[in-house]
Amino acid sequence: MEQRKYKLNDEAISEFLKSFFDKKSVWEKLRTEARTQVVTWRWATESMAFEMPFARELYGGSSPRWVADDRANPTSHIRHGLDAQDRIVIECGPGIQETVWLYEVDRRTGVQWYVHNDDVRIGSVTQYGYQDGQLATNHLHMGYRGADTRMEYEDGRLLRSFSRHWQEEDESWYSQYVFSYDAQDHLERIVLQYTDEQGQPTGQERLTYLRLPKGESLATVEARVKSLLLQAIETTLDNIPQEEKLYCLLLCYTHEDLGAAWPPFLVWGRESYRQSVVERGEDVSYYLWAPDEIRDVQGEDHEYWFDGQELREACLLHAQLMDMKQSNTSAMRVLKQLVPEVLRMAKHAGLPLTDDFVVAFADNTGEVDPLKAMKSGLDAEHWTLLKQRGYV
Repeated sequence: MEQRKYKLNDEAISEFLKSFFDKKSVWEKLRTEARTQVVTWRWATESMAFEMPFARELYGGSSPRWVADDRANPTSHIRHGLDAQDRIVIECGPGIQETVWLYEVDRRTGVQWYVHNDDVRIGSVTQYGYQDGQLATNHLHMGYRGADTRMEYEDGRLLRSFSRHWQEEDESWYSQYVFSYDAQDHLERIVLQYTDEQGQPTGQERLTYLRLPKGESLATVEARVKSLLLQAIETTLDNIPQEEKLYCLLLCYTHEDLGAAWPPFLVWGRESYRQSVVERGEDVSYYLWAPDEIRDVQGEDHEYWFDGQELREACLLHAQLMDMKQSNTSAMRVLKQLVPEVLRMAKHAGLPLTDDFVVAFADNTGEVDPLKAMKSGLDAEHWTLLKQRGYV
């Protein structure tokens, strides 16, 4: 199919959305008017007014649902005010966040702000546009940055969502999600592509969603990920430089955004780096086991990111299933199980290793202390040796 030429020209809409940021009195009027329209209040686990096709496939998490009043949790759930036409006109909470929804023909605008005592500040303005009953546009304005998105459909199926991302004093950049379906019109995959202003792909793309094959589950995908990782790591060990001894091999993940580094990548710590940290004498037990710090000094020649298609697709499915459960327990289990087997592989590969060499898993950002997991994975004698030398 011929790629549609896209050109987003939304200056008027952008100015309209920006106007909400200029007058505090407008916000107060909207809040008051919305409450006078409410005839029913209902609780929900998340916003029931947010709209994006395939939101769960794109962003993970569970689908929002209504909650009975006696089961609502004000610290995490959102209270919705509905008018006589059963439309959501205001959302409250959790915390200090409120959103008012304004309705026009083929258009819906949400104004979100934060209210704390007498302090009211706007957060964002969102506008959804509709055509033939389908979501056609989505404009987000956050005062100094935002995004404009247009949807393209064929025979009722969403084919693409093309976005311009902008920020004050910076050049805009463009991307699109491309949606593919099987013969039964079930969504099969979503690919994120970076494009030019006209919507033409630049060559950079990333698979962001795969449909779970029939018969698969979290348990079967987890087992496959572990098996594929062991195969990939064993091959990679043969290519690690051997010019000096290594004191560690870290399996690196990202705790706050697991999908950003799943499959985990490898970082190996060289003895020269360890000695430089010890000589400096500052936060030794942090710098020795923090992947980002090691990478910053050693450079990209001493790390490895897996790019095999089978492994990456299995890890994508794994991450999706964990997102839906809102738990990364499965990934942590895989990493814990990998440690002793990778240690055996490293020794078998003939790599030059120190007498206290460690295989461990670590959060790439350094936000999660790796030492607790490391201690539980080492025998007491090994841990004592590291402690006596001042490394943990």
